[in-house]
Amino acid sequence: MSLLKNIAKWLDRLVVYTVIVLLVSMVVTTSAGVFWRYVLNSALSWSDELGRFLLVWVSFLGAALATYRGVHIGINVIFDMLPPRVQLWLSRIVDFMIIIFMGSILLSGVKILPIVHVRVAPTLFIHMSTPYLIMPVSAGIIIFQIFVRLLNSTDKRKAEQ
Repeated sequence: MSLLKNIAKWLDRLVVYTVIVLLVSMVVTTSAGVFWRYVLNSALSWSDELGRFLLVWVSFLGAALATYRGVHIGINVIFDMLPPRVQLWLSRIVDFMIIIFMGSILLSGVKILPIVHVRVAPTLFIHMSTPYLIMPVSAGIIIFQIFVRLLNSTDKRKAEQ
């Protein structure tokens, strides 16, 4: 179990650094696009498209970060009033539902990649499979992180008994 936890931590760090690089790139790209459009009166043809793709990647990777850290948005008013044992089982049910949903996104994402690969982004001239690749990647990361969390909670329960 320790190996899986270490891999999960390493993966989280990798995603954090990737998100930082993508966010900085997005800010620079968007700022350059605004500068060229409004100051130089000559729009960059590629800045909007790249900014959009970077935003999608940051959003999907941000969901993976939130999953690992357990900070997804939620309404805990009723959940917090439940007994700890019910909270545990409810959390597991939700985790299994997320795994099923992310599994469908992973499979759909892998299935769609060859279809969109033939299309090319109009201004960046990259295959559209590049921006779409984040769907199965982030879904796989989320599934792995939840799997590790479920194993970790099972190990804690065994240690408590």
